[in-house]
Amino acid sequence: MKTYQLMPRSVLVVLMLQIGLSWAQSPKYGGTLRIALSGEPAFFNANQGPAPGAPAFFISNSLYNSLLTLTPPPELKIVPDLAQSWDVLEDGRTYIFHLQEGVQFHDGTDVDAQVAKWSIDRIRYPEVKAWVRPYYEDIDQVEVVDTSTLRVRMKEPSGALPMALAGYFQGIPMVSPQAVATYGEDWKRHPIGTGPFMLKEWIPGQHVLLVKNPHYFKPGLPYLDALEFRIMKDPLTVTTALRTGEIDLIARVPMQQVALLERSAGITVVTGPAMIPTVALLNLRVKPFDDVRARRAVGGYGLDRAEIARVAFQGRAQPLVSVLPPGVPDAIDVNEMYPYKPDEAKRLLKELGYDAKHPLQFTILISNLDATMADIAALIKNQMAKIGVEAKINLMDDTAVVDRLLGKHDFDMLVSVFANLVEINQRSVSFFKGRQSDYMGMDDPQLEALVLQWRRTLEPEQRKAISADIQRRLADQLEWVNVTTYPFFQAYRTAAVQNFLFYNHALLLFDTTWLAK
Repeated sequence: MKTYQLMPRSVLVVLMLQIGLSWAQSPKYGGTLRIALSGEPAFFNANQGPAPGAPAFFISNSLYNSLLTLTPPPELKIVPDLAQSWDVLEDGRTYIFHLQEGVQFHDGTDVDAQVAKWSIDRIRYPEVKAWVRPYYEDIDQVEVVDTSTLRVRMKEPSGALPMALAGYFQGIPMVSPQAVATYGEDWKRHPIGTGPFMLKEWIPGQHVLLVKNPHYFKPGLPYLDALEFRIMKDPLTVTTALRTGEIDLIARVPMQQVALLERSAGITVVTGPAMIPTVALLNLRVKPFDDVRARRAVGGYGLDRAEIARVAFQGRAQPLVSVLPPGVPDAIDVNEMYPYKPDEAKRLLKELGYDAKHPLQFTILISNLDATMADIAALIKNQMAKIGVEAKINLMDDTAVVDRLLGKHDFDMLVSVFANLVEINQRSVSFFKGRQSDYMGMDDPQLEALVLQWRRTLEPEQRKAISADIQRRLADQLEWVNVTTYPFFQAYRTAAVQNFLFYNHALLLFDTTWLAK
């Protein structure tokens, strides 16, 4: 048996603050942190249903907790959250979670093992259509041992569960069953979690206001009275607002504004390792992308990834073919599989019956969330013209794109930024045929078998080898098309914002952040 009894994160944070700041300022309570979001949240469904998109996810991080969480990169250590410790039994066949006691939801109802079982089971129910369900299909049974002890039995030995709960899109956020009973399907607009902040006001197109949870289970936290997420879609307006003090922090700095903010006095710009991909996903459900030759022509040899990295990202990105960016553990470089070879792309298209008289035509779907995506789409359109392909660009509001991609799976190519990854299994949520998160329409039993083999394997070096096989398989079939790494930046006012922890694109947490002003 392996037992994980770690010092609670709140205690660690307080100790670090006491030691690190003893010579400077002590943390101060109060104030409203004003955060700029470039898009509108769709809903707050705690992963119970379709993926919500980045704006809603960033807000949700302050509303919900999972059983476990992570320390910031590059450490990425699994630490307690709602579970204060956990045991691993029978070589990963059984997990015992010992829950924090006295935790309450925002509505005052108690969090216990029965509630935790309810939240986990809902993620597993097919009718809920949870986009993260593939991570938890290896669970055989969830059992309540007593009010503060939860037992999870796996179908087979598995080492994947703790990292899934801690680091895969905030794991399984705990939701108030009473809230779901009260609001019905509308509970997603009235989120009730256990997080450090609670929803007070949501005015679409303007802001989402969260206020301090006075009964938060982590002693002494949070420091802030409120978080105001302002919807600000114009990049120049956002940058100006930060520089003038109208806002305190930008959740995602537009690429075009990074250099300006780096030169601005009183502004801190933060970034991290390359753990995020820029994607050009092809829909395998539509012709001709159900044929690997078309995918290799359009998403392989026809893409000049080096040009996109140089022009769209001002040289701050790297060309990327592998499903894993180079900053993710066990990533391998497979760029040599698809050098820029427009003649080879033309040859493959000719095999498929496309020529100057009958050119391949498709639409590139992009969101207005990040102006860089429009630059990338324009570059891809020009590159496609060089191989005789006619591509047009469809720019839509981000909420509409979320619905088209994550809900309806209605697109030809999607150019977007995808989430920060911590390991290969996190991306596998999209690799299983017919699941809610099967955006591209994958149907690859060999790939699914490799993922399941990875999950059953506990030895790190064996896992690394299987991860490499998965990456090569995806590149060979081009079932997942990456273009470049995505350099992710956040920025804040240096004097005002204290102890902001940078999680790259993985999480946006403010429970330990405080304002000096």
